[in-house]
Amino acid sequence: MQCGSARTVFRSILVVLLVACLVPDAYADAPANTAQELYAKAQASWEKGEWENALNLCDGALKVNKRHKEAWLLKGQIFWQMKNHKMALSAFDEYLRIDPKNASVWVNRAANLFDLERYKEMQESFQKAQEIDPNYPPLYKTMGVNYLLMGNFEEAHKAFQKLEQFGETSVYSHWTGRMLRIISENHAPPANWIVNPDSYQMVLEITDSSKTGYLVNLSSTVGTSIRFTGSADAPFRYAPNFEVWNGTMIFDRKGEGLLTNGTFFRYTKIAGDTKTIEEGQINNWRLDLSTKKCYLLGQ
Repeated sequence: MQCGSARTVFRSILVVLLVACLVPDAYADAPANTAQELYAKAQASWEKGEWENALNLCDGALKVNKRHKEAWLLKGQIFWQMKNHKMALSAFDEYLRIDPKNASVWVNRAANLFDLERYKEMQESFQKAQEIDPNYPPLYKTMGVNYLLMGNFEEAHKAFQKLEQFGETSVYSHWTGRMLRIISENHAPPANWIVNPDSYQMVLEITDSSKTGYLVNLSSTVGTSIRFTGSADAPFRYAPNFEVWNGTMIFDRKGEGLLTNGTFFRYTKIAGDTKTIEEGQINNWRLDLSTKKCYLLGQ
């Protein structure tokens, strides 16, 4: 019933622009290497996993030709893999000064801004990529994943819907669909639909939130339920930025993993430069708030 760290899982599908390998004619006896030769060697080192050597070779290429955009791109790629997001961002910015019309690099820039928690700038980079190429599927895949991790399930749903228009899907689009049935009145079951959780066959009771992954990842057959305990100090994670405790999730034809009356929740949502934290209980398939706090995020 456990799943790994969401950030680790999601990074596995993060869009990374693959740098084309351009190998020039070798001339080992030449007194000096050209920028293109140094770049080709850097890429060969990168492909071998020799990241530090690859970075040094990129720097050498850029000393010869500061506008060698592929070298900047490769530096950004390597720094991103090293999780040095500030340096990756700087390299992508240098690339975009030379070639601002590359949608893929704008998407990579947005991905690094997400890891730096600079969400408003991330959104601006997504918008730039969309202006350049509105038919670029990796843009919507990355948008959907990032917005999902931010608890912005409505925007994640829109991005995944756009992705499906290009014939592609994401496994996480299912998560957003389930979350919308919980947070959105437009997608939730009718408010007058009354159920008795005890009438559903309980197939699992969870008591230790520290050993459980996202509950939204759990599935079961129609007519069953999963119960969980926990507390405000030790909640279960239903989905990214959505915590629950002392409740029941049911599996019905009207929805999968629906949270029943009385389930406590804490919902953290990041949109632009604002973080909102809401707490309360589920009441008639709606979020019944007891507290709501808003914070302005520093950029």
